[in-house]
Amino acid sequence: MVGEVSDNDVHISLDDQKMINKFARQNQKLEEIKDELKAASTEIDTLGDCSADVEELALTAEEGVTIPYMVGELFVMEEPDQVQTLLEERKANLQKNMKVLEGEASTVRDAMADLKTQLYAKFGEAINLESDQ
Repeated sequence: MVGEVSDNDVHISLDDQKMINKFARQNQKLEEIKDELKAASTEIDTLGDCSADVEELALTAEEGVTIPYMVGELFVMEEPDQVQTLLEERKANLQKNMKVLEGEASTVRDAMADLKTQLYAKFGEAINLESDQ
């Protein structure tokens, strides 16, 4: 019949809704962290390739040759050895940042696992908290 309420309908209290919303926010935060980790990993790979190119240039170029190095929105002309140092520093900073992000991701996953346990205990199969990926 039209308008019947099925037996599977579950009452959701305000506290339950707050937990569901918190889980959704944590899930979004985790996705953002994953995106940042992927971008940092890609940049580290790019810096490695660039470092190899600069090293090759340093070996084959004449004395006093400078190459452009991007700082912010402008390029600065530097010697290959200096550029190599700057690239390694940037790479080290990115790796350090990745460790921090991985720690944050772990904390978020732990919080999500706790919320997931509580929500599944209350709602069972009436709620889906699994990622589609």
